[in-house]
Amino acid sequence: MTAEELHKLLLAPELIVLDLVDAALLALERALYVEHPLVGAPPPTEHPPIRRHAALVLRRAQRLRRELRRYRSVANRILRHERLPDLPF
Repeated sequence: MTAEELHKLLLAPELIVLDLVDAALLALERALYVEHPLVGAPPPTEHPPIRRHAALVLRRAQRLRRELRRYRSVANRILRHERLPDLPF
């Protein structure tokens, strides 16, 4: 880890959690698509309840991942303006 990366994490430790949540949401999305491969297909009549719930979870997970990316973008923009302290070494 570089001094700049460490400084960034000291100023915004939530970025580590954002990375973890993003990875967990991605894993959830992939697992739901594997379990319910027809989740995105238009239903011939009506999806079973579990597939409807899977579709709802997928939509909300995708929305949350978008919001997390926006948060990370704003945090990184703020951090770019923060100056690293002068290190004695």
